[in-house]
Amino acid sequence: MKNLILKYCIEFSVIVLGISVSFWFDNYQTSLDNLDREKEIINELATELEIIESSTLIRDSVFRYDSENLKNIIDGILKDSYFSYSELLVATTDYRGFGPSEEIYTSLKYDGGLKFIRNKKVKIAIESLYNGTKYGVLANMEDEIFVQKEILKYIQFNYPELLIDVRKMKIKESEKLKIFSDIVQKDKTLKALLVSKLRFMDSKLRFLQRYKNSLFELKKLLTASQ
Repeated sequence: MKNLILKYCIEFSVIVLGISVSFWFDNYQTSLDNLDREKEIINELATELEIIESSTLIRDSVFRYDSENLKNIIDGILKDSYFSYSELLVATTDYRGFGPSEEIYTSLKYDGGLKFIRNKKVKIAIESLYNGTKYGVLANMEDEIFVQKEILKYIQFNYPELLIDVRKMKIKESEKLKIFSDIVQKDKTLKALLVSKLRFMDSKLRFLQRYKNSLFELKKLLTASQ
């Protein structure tokens, strides 16, 4: 009887051990698979960041260019200006958008891929870039668009020649800029509208710098994780 009990105990132990080993192996394999998936996700995000960085640096350059051109017109400083009349119209009556590529992040967010990232600093940096600092840029861009529409309507109603005749004049670009600037110096309402637009443009630039800082921080963390 004792031998029979011992036999069953041994068989039971072997079965339990086999199941335990099987579970351990499955968990170990799952852990390896998760690590591989994490590496894939980090590489995918790193690739997207390269695209975002390139487009963001271009946006930063043109944002600053527009801001400087508008400031020169408002201040009446045209001596060393090298921008064209068309570029001035972009800075005053138009706006430049901001829409960094987020296809990979969006895909990972909705298919649950982001859960495989274990590093909390990386997760926080991802949240900061994609759902934080970007919205400061967009909020100021929306304010800029609102003022831009007011400027365009004001010029269309009061100075349509700036949009039609001056643009087609066969004179130097500097002379066209002076015509626009002279009107701005005489019309305080137009000048106030342009000053408001410049304020939102400069705020947009400040938030873009914060966005760039978030971008560089996440890029550094992903590089360290690769």
